[in-house]
Order: sequence, then C-alpha cells, then structure tokens
Amino acid sequence: MVPAMSAEEVAEHIKRVDRLVLKGTEVPAEDLTVDIAGLYTRYKWGGPGLTPLPGAAVTRLGLVEKTTDARWLRHFDGHARHVGVYRSAIGYYWLLRYDPELKHHHLDHAGTAADINDKYGTS
Repeated sequence: MVPAMSAEEVAEHIKRVDRLVLKGTEVPAEDLTVDIAGLYTRYKWGGPGLTPLPGAAVTRLGLVEKTTDARWLRHFDGHARHVGVYRSAIGYYWLLRYDPELKHHHLDHAGTAADINDKYGTS
C-alpha cells in the first residue's frame, strides 16, 4: 500500500499507474491501492466514517465520478465497503473502498468499465 501523500501526489500516482497498465507493464500490487484517509482529514472531505469523495476532491484528484452509472449503481447504493467508483483521465476505474476497522478510505485500481461491470454490474 502506498504511504500518505498529498492530493497532487495521489493524482500523479493514479496517472502513473494507469499509464503503466495501459502500456501492459506489470504494476506492483502495493501501487494499486492508495490510502487516502489522510486527505479526508487534511482537506476536510468528510468524517472518519463511510463518505464518498466530494466534488472538489474528485476534481482535485483528476477523476470523474461514475458511481451513478446505471450499469452498476445498485451495487454502490448503500454498500457497506464499496463507496463509489471513479474514472481517471486515462480511462481506468478506481474503486473507493472504506475499511471500517481502520476507518480509512482507499482508492483501488479496478480496471476498465467492462471490469467494473463484470464485478459489480447488473447486466
């Protein structure tokens, strides 16, 4: 797991990982998950509980909110650990996961829209 970073560092990390995946380069498992709990505190993105990324956070991280996509909305609506899903500028998806034991939010690289649909979709 990647250590605490600034929002700008997280945004750059997402781009770097997505570029490597796009090129077909092996990405170390620890680079596929980013603990962003510190960002929630630092930037006041929400409390320690289950909280989706606010709009300003999504923009700051260079992401696009895709949780409400009808293909997988039912999974994310009220799910206890999977808070939402966001698309990067490169086009890969990152799952916002909440760990209730640690009270931390994490972004996990989740692949393409087809991967998200296969894992969480209803079609």
